[in-house]
Amino acid sequence: MRKLMGLLLIIGIFFIAGCSNFPKPESTVTDFIEAGKKFDLTKMATMVNPSNASKVTDVMKDGKDSKDQYQKYFLDYLKENATKITYSVKGSKIENDKATVTVDVKYLNGGPLLKATIGDVFSKAFSLAFTGVTMKDEDMNQMFISAMQKQKETVKDSFVEKTIDVKLAKANNKWYIDEPSDDLLNVFTSNFVSVGKEINNSMNPSSSNANPQSTTATEKAKKDNMTIIPKNIGDEIQFATLKLKINRVEEKQTINAKYSSPKTAKEGAKFVIVNADLINTTNKAFTMSPNLIIVDNKDREFKTYSDAIGAIDDYLDCKELSPSIKETGNWVYELPTDATSYKLISGKSGTNELYEILLK
Repeated sequence: MRKLMGLLLIIGIFFIAGCSNFPKPESTVTDFIEAGKKFDLTKMATMVNPSNASKVTDVMKDGKDSKDQYQKYFLDYLKENATKITYSVKGSKIENDKATVTVDVKYLNGGPLLKATIGDVFSKAFSLAFTGVTMKDEDMNQMFISAMQKQKETVKDSFVEKTIDVKLAKANNKWYIDEPSDDLLNVFTSNFVSVGKEINNSMNPSSSNANPQSTTATEKAKKDNMTIIPKNIGDEIQFATLKLKINRVEEKQTINAKYSSPKTAKEGAKFVIVNADLINTTNKAFTMSPNLIIVDNKDREFKTYSDAIGAIDDYLDCKELSPSIKETGNWVYELPTDATSYKLISGKSGTNELYEILLK
């Protein structure tokens, strides 16, 4: 009996040791993030399901072997930001050969910088187009670098704090990240994956400005018990970093700037032009990147019109605001013609307040 018990004890010890040495999904996620902080794309790819490994390298390889100066500058920016990533693995759920690891991450949000840079480049390129100047690729590259360097001086660094669920699959006794989600890739690309898709969609005439999320901002505000503060045209509103006053609202079928061709609203749609005053109430300049959404009488949500840059004068998106100096300009939205009433909504950072400005 003693020999049997001893044998069982030895087997148990080996079983426990074997289980403890078996790789865990948390380890794969940790190794993946640590490799990402070093921007080691090769190592990251080895921890992804082989059929999806290219998603990592395809998204982040631009500039790695490129001779283009602006791509190298861009890559260096991402590498520097990656070193600032912090994270905490919260736990995992394992079901057969599938697992989900939950991670709290904090990373630098480069979205406002990229939008401001592209807005600056588009504005300069648009102006040069009317002077007859032909821009070479190297000229555009240098323009991009200069614009990004300029915007880095004014666009304040901000961080995204998010909880991410990472999906994994087990193969050959090893856990692989099944398919890196946009949320995960955003961590290493400073949110550029999502922003890039947003910009790409904005350049696609067939894309819709309507918010595809099933929960509207108004519904979310009610769910979060936010204090809804009604306002009207002409009311001055103090937000965390600026004062806002809506001066007037117009509806048009066609818009145009002084040096551009007219743009016509799509069939069944209309343009809503919102004229406003903005005053930066901080001590430093920053670039306006609004989160102002229009909600119509059918609870449909709309972001600013994607092709408005160069299509209307005094456009406020990506506008640089100097401290205490009033800027007057326009936002453009494209709404369905059956939107009979609508309001502009925006939350006040650091508070539980949601402002609803009745436009019509």
